[in-house]
Amino acid sequence: MANKTSDAASVVAGKGKILGGVLAVLAVLVVVAIVVINSGLFTATDIQIQGSEHVTKHDAVQLIDLPEGTSLFNVDPDQITEDLKQNPWVSGVDVQRQFPHTLIITPMERKVIAIAYISSDDLAWAIGDDDTWIAPLSTSVEVDDQGNVITTGQGSNTLTGIDAALALAKHYGAVLLTDVSADVAPVSGQAVSSKAVKAGLDYVRGFSSEFLGQVKDISTPSVEAISANLNNGIEVSLGDSDDIAKKERVVTKLLSQVEGVTYINVRSPGNYTFRNAPTS
Repeated sequence: MANKTSDAASVVAGKGKILGGVLAVLAVLVVVAIVVINSGLFTATDIQIQGSEHVTKHDAVQLIDLPEGTSLFNVDPDQITEDLKQNPWVSGVDVQRQFPHTLIITPMERKVIAIAYISSDDLAWAIGDDDTWIAPLSTSVEVDDQGNVITTGQGSNTLTGIDAALALAKHYGAVLLTDVSADVAPVSGQAVSSKAVKAGLDYVRGFSSEFLGQVKDISTPSVEAISANLNNGIEVSLGDSDDIAKKERVVTKLLSQVEGVTYINVRSPGNYTFRNAPTS
């Protein structure tokens, strides 16, 4: 019996020595890792800051504040993102580490889903897909023969006012919001608060891409008076942003079945009305 007890104690003691050895090795590895991380071995000496369409490399450099001695291990992507988000175009940041010394920082821009034209100020404001006012855009743009915005200064035609806003909406693959109330006062980086503009954005999101392709602009003077002007000249009175998909189905079906339609009222899609020009 004594021998069995002695053997068990030996086994326990052996396991204890093994565990102690493992812990000692781990402790050494941790110390080595800490030393390596805090040494200059992986210091970010090659910092490449990229620009984007609306955030130049110079602007990005001015915004980012990297602490001296930043390494590829202790770099703080969240802080870099916070720095760059001082520019309202920036929605996020891509930070790539290329060992041993290269850090690549690239701002990612908000996607523009709408351009709101405020005629009282002759301003075209870009609105992001997170319902944020991004920034005002120039309402004097140069376009080519196909109406595409040219940023190189070599366009064949100059558009101003609402025509420029429409060209900008096309450039961004966005929808133009018109008849925006004069009391709407956008601020870069702040959320859209206008109920009419927000309802217009509901339609931008709620319509199918196929139907949006037929929309020239969406008029948003008030929630109740929202309407869409189609590329073919037809006006569609929409009203508030309820039953968007149903309203689209009614309009699409009506246009496929009735010729010469000039006006459709789907504020109440279950009781819609329309006008059409007489055909000969």
